[in-house]
Amino acid sequence: MEPTSTAQFEASKNGSVPPLEQLRDDVFALAVPMPRGHIPYSFQYLLKDADGGIHVIDPGWETDDNWQLFVSALATMAAQLRDVRSIVATHLHPDHLAMAGRMREATGAPLALHHAEQDALDAQHLTRWSEESLARQLDDWQVPDARRGEFAQFAGSAPAAPSIVCDTTVADGDRLDIPGFDLTVMWTPGHTHGSICLRDDARSIMFTGDHLLPTMHPGLGLGGPTASNALSDYLDGLERISRYPAHEALPGHGYRFAGLADRANQSAEHHLRRSREVAQLLESDPQLPIWQIASRLTWTAGWQNLTGFFVYSALSQTSMHRDYVALQAARPAAL
Repeated sequence: MEPTSTAQFEASKNGSVPPLEQLRDDVFALAVPMPRGHIPYSFQYLLKDADGGIHVIDPGWETDDNWQLFVSALATMAAQLRDVRSIVATHLHPDHLAMAGRMREATGAPLALHHAEQDALDAQHLTRWSEESLARQLDDWQVPDARRGEFAQFAGSAPAAPSIVCDTTVADGDRLDIPGFDLTVMWTPGHTHGSICLRDDARSIMFTGDHLLPTMHPGLGLGGPTASNALSDYLDGLERISRYPAHEALPGHGYRFAGLADRANQSAEHHLRRSREVAQLLESDPQLPIWQIASRLTWTAGWQNLTGFFVYSALSQTSMHRDYVALQAARPAAL
């Protein structure tokens, strides 16, 4: 994997925000600052079609300052708000989607999401955890009574998903109506169930959202409950995008890069390493509960130092890996 933008790479290293960058004659990348957390920005991509219209991929976080960055980027492209023709988000998280409502209202441009993302928003899976559902989850994981108090704060107080209803939904294999572009939707669930990548074979670029990132490995199953296993879905998606090794990756965070297939292999190995840890523990005790499995795994911060949300996340990821191990039991070579 090699960075293909010096400005983006340097900003990623030092924690700053890179400037607006022209990637192709008709493709621009705008870094949109994020107000909190360890990730300083997400990328909004602006495409200028053959008729002069502007198409936005991943609007980004909603703030007045970010809105002004967007308006200024349009001016750099010799465009205005009235020139915006369409908006699409790779997934439902607010650092990619939140500004879509304001953008749609100001421009009249329709918003597109994968139908699974709209389903998740409609079901409000991200807006609250009931006390009952949280208690059932902790029971299933066999969380000790002495530790349950630190989870109580999460019932009814999860970060709100943006209240957005899209105008149209997309599915795997769809082509976006952008004159002069041939953008194909690739459904790549895992990070969320409706995550998508957008592939342009003529320009040899792929907008990867949070499915594939240069400096981190995305969390999985972060879009609400699904019938399928998020890790299994994610690995399948990595295999699919790996079929386009010559495409430049234009990710949701970090910096654009070459070596898409190599990075996909690294991400797969990162997650499979944890699955192998879980499988080894289950070999000695197939009935080992999630709490006991998680406490015996290797965590960067150390299991004993995880509290609150971080231990909840660790338990959730452990559960996902246990389920994946069970799915793969008939073909253990996959691990």
